[in-house]
Amino acid sequence: MNEPNVWSRFTTVELETKRGELQELIGSGMLTERSLEHQLTEIAIIENELSRRHGD
Repeated sequence: MNEPNVWSRFTTVELETKRGELQELIGSGMLTERSLEHQLTEIAIIENELSRRHGD
C-alpha cells in the first residue's frame, strides 16, 4: 500500500475535525465491518500526519 498521503494537504485543524467526525461515525455502531475497518485506517493515517507535524 504505497498511496500518497492525501491528508498532508489539509490544515491541522481540518485534520483534527475530520478525525473527530470519523470517531463519531465509528461510535454510532452503524457501520459494516468493512466500512469500520476503512474508517479506522483513515483515522490512523490522520493521526500519523498529525504526529509527523508535531514531531512526536
